[in-house]
Amino acid sequence: MVHLRVDLQPADLLQHILAPYQVGRPRCIALIEEARVQKLDALRLCAARYNLSETELYERASTLIGMAFHPAVPHGAVKMPQVDHLEHLTDIRQVKAKIFDRDLVFAAPTLDGFVTLHARLQRNDNLRRQICIVPPKTLRHAIQETQNPSLYQYATQKLARIWPHASAHLGLGHFRRFLFLGAVLSVAALSAWDPPMLEFLIFAFLALLYVSPASFRLYASLYGTLLGRPEKPRLMSNHDLPIYSILVPLRDEASLVPQLANALKALNYPPEKLDIKFVVETVSPQTVQAVERELDYLPFELVKVPDGMPRTKPKAINFALPLARGEHVVVYDAEDIPHPNQLRMAATFFAQEPDIDCFQAELLIDNSGENALASLFATEYATQFGLIMPALAEFKMPMPLGGTSNHFRIASLRYVGGWDSFNVTEDADLGMRLARLGMRCAMLPSATREEAPINIWPWVKQRTRWMKGWMQTLLVHSSQLRLLSIQLGWRNFLFFYLYIGGMVFAAPMHGIFLVKFTCEALYYQGELPARLAHAWPYFIVLSMTYGSAIITGVLGLIRVRKPLLIVYQLLLPLYWILTSIATLRAAWQLAVDPFSWEKTTHGKTRVQRNLWAKKQNRTRRLLVHARRFKRQLIAKAKRASTTTD
Repeated sequence: MVHLRVDLQPADLLQHILAPYQVGRPRCIALIEEARVQKLDALRLCAARYNLSETELYERASTLIGMAFHPAVPHGAVKMPQVDHLEHLTDIRQVKAKIFDRDLVFAAPTLDGFVTLHARLQRNDNLRRQICIVPPKTLRHAIQETQNPSLYQYATQKLARIWPHASAHLGLGHFRRFLFLGAVLSVAALSAWDPPMLEFLIFAFLALLYVSPASFRLYASLYGTLLGRPEKPRLMSNHDLPIYSILVPLRDEASLVPQLANALKALNYPPEKLDIKFVVETVSPQTVQAVERELDYLPFELVKVPDGMPRTKPKAINFALPLARGEHVVVYDAEDIPHPNQLRMAATFFAQEPDIDCFQAELLIDNSGENALASLFATEYATQFGLIMPALAEFKMPMPLGGTSNHFRIASLRYVGGWDSFNVTEDADLGMRLARLGMRCAMLPSATREEAPINIWPWVKQRTRWMKGWMQTLLVHSSQLRLLSIQLGWRNFLFFYLYIGGMVFAAPMHGIFLVKFTCEALYYQGELPARLAHAWPYFIVLSMTYGSAIITGVLGLIRVRKPLLIVYQLLLPLYWILTSIATLRAAWQLAVDPFSWEKTTHGKTRVQRNLWAKKQNRTRRLLVHARRFKRQLIAKAKRASTTTD
């Protein structure tokens, strides 16, 4: 039994806690000072440095000062009213509870809190029967459970309360949805039926829909190619890094959890400054169990999202947003493998660019050569994230963010209302809201590896959701046109409608044109040359559209060093027919089922996906060997010098 001094000092207590690991007092003093400078709890810092569990440290600290300890808070024991300012939940260190009609306080003190509690025990021994020590993770989980109603309300209503016209929940009435469906079908019908009296108007309209977005994409791709790869700055040291939160929404993805956990553990960021939350819906019990098996790692925490409408990814991450403790926050998907230096690089850029509120990391497809579908998908990503979005950032235009690897200043994200829980492409909508409020986005010179669908039906379902989300975004932000034009400015206002609107309305026409020309070729075989001569303006428009798409795709593939995939560009017309099917399907879903989320099934690729982790480990081993060899050379040189003297 260790007898502690009455005037206990933090260094004394920490030395006793770490006694089994033979950590001396000078080292304990240094750890406490380091924690103070970095604004961390010394116990969390020790858990990270010595690879210890918080449960073990808190149990030992409780035993030393003679307090009761329990590794978990009994379900339903905490009695806490619903709070309005949910972002303050992360600061709570003790809560009242009731167990078998007995009032109790569950507490997770800091090291200084343990010292203060020890001093109070000397004056009031009854406190030992009133307080139970628990690990911080356990306390945070218990608080979250009590606040589930408030967190759910925050997730589904926060945006609508602060910005009603920017929420798909309020801005997509039945009339507007069916009117939009009619508009999409009408444009598609005009492209299939071209009466002579309207031929010129239809041609001009189709040229606007096709050529304008295609021309801009080509120009942006050429500009992005000229930009080249930005220089990477000197990364921040551990002492200067802020706390960084990571939100990982999961549903029915238990098989991917081990790979995801390994990718997050490989991040080159101090564990004591990481706040990683696996946000799992309660309807996925197997995924919950898979995450629970990984929770021994200090930064990992599990946030269970109660089942309820809408069942969307943005609702889940909105639910967890108030619980994030970091200065910055990033979202990763289950299949993601971010570059190990990505967080450190994002923190460095945030410090160097105070006027940037969001950084989008580049998304790369690592199963690009698996089949033709994956190759064309990879080409899209190489063009969009490697060329077009860097150009948009340089032009200071609205950036349609990707669904993952978005790094935010958490204060800015909360200010704009977080994500729209009812928008099925919450990333693109958020990029527009940031632009409307004058907040800038930029590209981060770091990449995250992703998995492309390898089967047609999963691809169609994913693309249906994407196109439906673009339609939602187009409708929601069109509810106040005058305000939108004032907030964006005329240049960005026109870009929004030509680029986004053109993409939505032009997509169905690819399939319709193919069907139309095929039918005419079969039906009017004798008159085919004359009819083709009559349709030459349309062939020019299509040629310009496909030509620009092929050029941008080739530029993107060359940039990511995958020139062998260029041959698959010959299949681009068939790929765009699939896009037509998905777009028409999306327009119908928007009208009848606007908030349904067709989840993409991942983990189907046969390609090994741990390349970055292997490279990182190999690099570390090479560095260790290089340093060892350098020390040996220096030692030999010193011995040789001594012998010569």
